[in-house]
Amino acid sequence: MSNRGEQSLLKQSTILMFAVAIAGIVTGFISGAQSILFDGFFSLIATFIKVLMLITAKLIAKESNHRFQFGFWHLEPMVLLIEGSFLLLIAIYAFLNGVFGIINGGREIELGLVIIYAAVFTVVEFAYFFYVRHRNRKLKSTLIQFDNISWLVDAMLSVGLLVSFLAALLLKSQGYDEWAVYVDPLILILLALSMLPPAFKILGPALQDVLGIAPDQLNDTVRQVMDVAKVEHGFDDYISYVQKHGRARFIEIHVVLPADYRLQSVKQLDALREEISAKLGKPDAARWLTISFTGDRKWIA
Repeated sequence: MSNRGEQSLLKQSTILMFAVAIAGIVTGFISGAQSILFDGFFSLIATFIKVLMLITAKLIAKESNHRFQFGFWHLEPMVLLIEGSFLLLIAIYAFLNGVFGIINGGREIELGLVIIYAAVFTVVEFAYFFYVRHRNRKLKSTLIQFDNISWLVDAMLSVGLLVSFLAALLLKSQGYDEWAVYVDPLILILLALSMLPPAFKILGPALQDVLGIAPDQLNDTVRQVMDVAKVEHGFDDYISYVQKHGRARFIEIHVVLPADYRLQSVKQLDALREEISAKLGKPDAARWLTISFTGDRKWIA
């Protein structure tokens, strides 16, 4: 993955999302549509998150130092956790705002302006979402992948706004003005509910990484490889530990050799490491692999 390409795409995404945020906030104030205003503030918070992601991408590209000897990989899930938490809080706020809007008798809004806004940004946001997804097929960046969720959410918000405002326009044209005023708070409630799945999609993996929970897939892969190696090479036993922080994978394997193991040189152990490493997949900068050998079981207890 090209970190330079990742940073460039994050910068582009940040600038464009900020422009969307300003447009939404201004349109929301002028039209009186709380749902448009909510969309603008969501985009503003998304911009802030993108700035954090850009800083994280730059730090990850740096070499480790004496304070962060394993690099800055741990910052990635922390930023994603912040993003997911913000999405969840915004969804709760929007839901409550919509409920109180209905209780208070709905809202009168300027439909012509908001319909134009929703139509334009539906096209822009979907176009950019598919563009970023296409670019990330080569970059394979976790940050870009989760960052792009905000564009999908924003695009879906715009679609919801467009359909709902067109429905309100239809109600007004048919003489049902008293029902049209409830469209804006109803949209807020529906948008809030639609944001919950993306929020949990980000929160789940990020929280797992922050808490240091061993990823099942990586753990199973290591155990399968080592179970085969144990039989093939006659190891007495082994113990393995795995952890994941963002894209970084940390793997520790400690192998117990039998007392009569025929060991001719250190090169023989290095060859075993190379074999195990290859079976675990192609090594990259984000994989930290430690394989040690001992003849005393107490070192793996």
